[in-house]
Amino acid sequence: MVIEKKFLKGNPLKDISEYDFPGLRRALSLGQENVIQEISDSMLLGRGGAGFPTGTKWSLALEQAGDKKYFICNADEGEPGTFKDRFLLEERPLKVLEGLMIGAYAVGADEGFIYIRGEYDLPIKIFREILEDARDEGILGKNIFGSDFDFDLTLVRGAGAYVCGDETSLINSIEGKRGISRIKPPYPIQEGLFGNPTVVNNVESLACAAEIINKGAGEFVALGTDNSRGTKLVSLSGDINLPGVYEIEFGCGTLEEIINDLGGGVSYGNKPKFVIPGGLSTAALLPEELNCGYSYEDIEEAGSSLGSGAIIVVGESRDLVEILLKVSRFYMDETCGTCFPCREGNKQINFMLNQHKNKKFTRQEVEIIKDIGDAIAAAARCGLGQTSLSLIESIFDKFPEELIEEVRHSEKVRNR
Repeated sequence: MVIEKKFLKGNPLKDISEYDFPGLRRALSLGQENVIQEISDSMLLGRGGAGFPTGTKWSLALEQAGDKKYFICNADEGEPGTFKDRFLLEERPLKVLEGLMIGAYAVGADEGFIYIRGEYDLPIKIFREILEDARDEGILGKNIFGSDFDFDLTLVRGAGAYVCGDETSLINSIEGKRGISRIKPPYPIQEGLFGNPTVVNNVESLACAAEIINKGAGEFVALGTDNSRGTKLVSLSGDINLPGVYEIEFGCGTLEEIINDLGGGVSYGNKPKFVIPGGLSTAALLPEELNCGYSYEDIEEAGSSLGSGAIIVVGESRDLVEILLKVSRFYMDETCGTCFPCREGNKQINFMLNQHKNKKFTRQEVEIIKDIGDAIAAAARCGLGQTSLSLIESIFDKFPEELIEEVRHSEKVRNR
């Protein structure tokens, strides 16, 4: 598979004196409504996992009344297997800054925050230097590029909580509160940081927005499929020969081609046992299901979701129960504890899995685990609880003969 069209490749320059901010300059000449229309025309979907239309989010924020609005870049990249935002923060930081400022201008925000995962020492160092340089060069502050746009940006270092990838938990953290999710509505666009209208966008979303405004929506729309426009940064990891970050044009190849042609094939056990297409919050796909196109709609049709773009390859020699234990322990440790079913449910599932390190589960036990998962998802305020059992349930469904006692032949046929 040869992918020739790249959208985010751009210029890796980090010296702010050598970057002209073409997208921001064009945005200031277009005006707020035209900028939002361009983003809407591009059909850009949020690249953080939820896939919400960016143009719609900005349009709703612009309509909100109030003298104070905030714009936040969510760089708290905590989804296991995801590291594409780190690449952008380290190699394309000026593009991220430009996209953030374009968004702030479009919605009428004069103050912003970039919330970076605490473990990302180098991205934090790079961005701190860039913010200092931007203020020295007059790119942050008053009357930016001779316009009436005023904007300043503050960097916040996260404290290591996975749940702060949720936008309301992140907002609480910036306010100095415990990082727990809020009840919605009201949504952050209505009542966010310090009670004011607030937009939260992912790093990759903002990098895309900068290029869309710079090059025009037409170039972005020309890439991808009808329902998945543009390109996507993929974090390829696990039992793979060539792990790394790859830029994929939606619809230009299958998951199988990405793994074999870009990732160099499987490194552990020679064949994949299964593949996680979008991070631990997404369902597993079997080898025979990997011939699906890389797009939101194709992966959904295959029975999973694109998520954050973290493709994790699991080799055929891996132990399934060990994987289940690690996944359940992760969610047990990372729940904020606010929603009782999420706090206690993930703990109980981990306890049940630990009882079966060397033996199979009964059908009744698997049903109990799934019932607990349903209760967690129904009660959870944020994405952690809503998806914490997605991978675990899918592994039980895909591998009944390895995990469940006395599986009937009819069940094997149905699940495979």
